[in-house]
Amino acid sequence: MLSNTEQLTFKVQLSFEAHSLAQKYSKLQSSLEKAKQVYLNILSVYAVDFYLQCMGFETDWPGSDSRNPLMIKLLDLADLEVKQFGKLECRPVLPDQKFCSIPPDVWQDRIGYVAVQLNPSLKEATILGFTKNPSPEVPLMQLQSLEDFLGYLSRFRQPKLVNLRNWFEGSFEEGWQMLKELFTPDQFELAQSFRNAVSIARGQEIDLGMQLGEQHLALVVRLPQEVDSEIDITVQVHPLGNQNYLPKGLILSVLDESASVILEAESRDEDNFIQLALIAEKGDEFSIKITLGEATIIQTFLF
Repeated sequence: MLSNTEQLTFKVQLSFEAHSLAQKYSKLQSSLEKAKQVYLNILSVYAVDFYLQCMGFETDWPGSDSRNPLMIKLLDLADLEVKQFGKLECRPVLPDQKFCSIPPDVWQDRIGYVAVQLNPSLKEATILGFTKNPSPEVPLMQLQSLEDFLGYLSRFRQPKLVNLRNWFEGSFEEGWQMLKELFTPDQFELAQSFRNAVSIARGQEIDLGMQLGEQHLALVVRLPQEVDSEIDITVQVHPLGNQNYLPKGLILSVLDESASVILEAESRDEDNFIQLALIAEKGDEFSIKITLGEATIIQTFLF
């Protein structure tokens, strides 16, 4: 079913199941050109889905836009939802092409773009590599390797959902500490000076990988004293350990349920913390995204 080559590509045999799915969705299209586009996109996503499952990742292809009949009629989509990571775009490459085409439809809300070369008979797919940055045509020679891809993908792992309503009952998810346990005495004093009369505050050390070197950071979430149908929430990022300042260019974002940025702050020279304030209603789900260069971590919360 699969093989690895010396060029660090990955081959997948396109089974009867793959072609049946491709035919099912292509038949829904109004033109031959659109039907061909959808057919090739489905085969490409099938190959990447198979590859990721072999590598131990959990995917949700049925829940992806590329399996939504209305979405694929309107847009050129080949996305695959990777659980706890985000959306990958799986772009087909024809046998004689020297580049991977990435349509503007998918230049947002993707953690990466995987190039999948289909052989002339459409019986085999070769996963060539990936790119982080979309453009209309990415030369195949400029793709990053699959070996790099697995390391890159691991940066996007999303921690489990945090239910903030449980915090009002004194129940906290693993890893969320009292601030006096997380910070040095001087850092704790600074953190407390910005508490604005809140009584519930917890912090968690965050890991942005090698991008930070030896520097450590903490995400702090502050809630009001009592739960209500609507509450004010403050989120902050602080340095940890012997560091007094945040790295310049660190971005703190609040995302809504559709992963759109609704609030954002960026650290400057000698910032010892950055923060954002938002209002949440009962049932709201939102995410906190922390980015430095190419490294990103996302934590999702429910109120």
